[in-house]
Amino acid sequence: MVSVTNHYYKKDNSANVAICVPVQNQTTAVFAYSLAMLQKKCGETGLSTSLHFNMGSEVAMQRQQLVTEALETNCTHIMWIDADMQFPVDTLNILLAANKDIIAGNYSTRVPPHRPVAFKSKNNLDSRVFTGKGIEKVWAVGSGMMLVKREVYENIPLPHYKIEYNETYTSLVGEDIYFCSLANDAGYEVNISHDLSDRIAHIGTRAYTVKGDCND
Repeated sequence: MVSVTNHYYKKDNSANVAICVPVQNQTTAVFAYSLAMLQKKCGETGLSTSLHFNMGSEVAMQRQQLVTEALETNCTHIMWIDADMQFPVDTLNILLAANKDIIAGNYSTRVPPHRPVAFKSKNNLDSRVFTGKGIEKVWAVGSGMMLVKREVYENIPLPHYKIEYNETYTSLVGEDIYFCSLANDAGYEVNISHDLSDRIAHIGTRAYTVKGDCND
């Protein structure tokens, strides 16, 4: 795995955000543009940030390494932005304004059947949260667009991220669900911002065919 750290915009502000980006394959121009515009917005508003990339193939390990790296800085928050996301320039401003221990954007899976990645109930992968308004408490949500206060990581046990087998669903459960479960057990609430969720997208790829996609 390769980790790359770059620091930007060190100005007076109560928040200091470590932006962490795990990269598995490659990024897109849409992601790169979104990140560049967000960084520009941070500079204009005086928000202190550092940018951390980790390139590899095991996302749980990547996230854990990024957390370790971020906690070595004086950051107050860790902002997860996956390399396959599209998001508005004021993403950080929206999430910081909510002042929650954990708050995220809800988004769709990339492959069919397309479903949201937020869950209302523990160990119930059918309790998915769709659209709404304002801020909503959930049990778990994907980490593709998530802001976490530093103290959460300092107060939950290691490892913070792990992929586990769920006997109820006879399938693997992602590292982000594992993290949310740890946070809940430690007394931290997980929230989603519907206002942000309406403005972000999960970037995927698909194969197009004449029969299935072309119009008459």
